[in-house]
Amino acid sequence: IALTVLSIGVARPAAAVKVPRDRATVILAIDVSLSMEATDVLPSRLDAAKTAGKKFADLLPTRINLGLVAFGGNASLLVSPTVDRAPVKTAIGKLALQESTGIGEAIFTSLQAINVFAQATTARGDKPPPARIVLLSDGKSTVGRSVSAAITAAKKANVQISTIAFGTPTGTVTYRGETIPVPADEQTLGQIAAQTGGSFHTAASVQELESVYKNIGSQIGYTTTHRD
Repeated sequence: IALTVLSIGVARPAAAVKVPRDRATVILAIDVSLSMEATDVLPSRLDAAKTAGKKFADLLPTRINLGLVAFGGNASLLVSPTVDRAPVKTAIGKLALQESTGIGEAIFTSLQAINVFAQATTARGDKPPPARIVLLSDGKSTVGRSVSAAITAAKKANVQISTIAFGTPTGTVTYRGETIPVPADEQTLGQIAAQTGGSFHTAASVQELESVYKNIGSQIGYTTTHRD
C-alpha cells in the first residue's frame, strides 16, 4: 500500500480546473444600424440588445475591464475599458440608431481601444493582458473598411472575436415606406469568429441573447489550468 501511494505521489496526478483570470480586457461592440429597429425580437432588437448588454456587464467578473463600442455607419468608442460597470451600462441605455453597418470599422475601433488601454496599464517588460472583442450584429457590413482587413488586424494583434448574429431570419424594417428584410449575416459573423479563434453564436430572442452572453462571460472570465 505504501509503495502504491508513493508511486501515485511521484507521478504527480493533476486535474484540469477553471481558475479566474487575474485581468483581461473585453470590448463589447453593438450594432446600432437601422435594422436593429426590427420588432421580430420584442420590443425591438435594439431594446433587447440594451437589456441583455447591461446584464452582460453585470455578469462579467469585476476584475475584467469592459469597454463599449457602438457602430452603424461609423464606429465610436463610447466607454474606454474599465472595471466600473456604471458608465458602460449608462452608455448602453443611451444607444441610438444610425444608418448603415460598418462591421470592419467596429473591429478596428475596438482593437485601437484595446491597444491604447494596454499601453497605458502594462508595465514595461510585462505582457499585455488577454483581450477579447464581443461583437453583436444583425446585418451585413455595408460601409467602411473591409471585414477581411479587420480579421487580419485582429489576428496580428492576437485578439479573438466572439460574434453574435442577433434576430430572426424573417425580421423586417420599414424604411421610406418600403418593407425591407433584415436577416443577420451569419456567414460573415461566423467567418470572423472562426478566423480569429473566437466563438460564433446566434440569438433570436432576448433570452437566447442573455444565455449567449453568459456563455461568453464564462469563457472570458476563467481559464483552464492543470493543478496537482
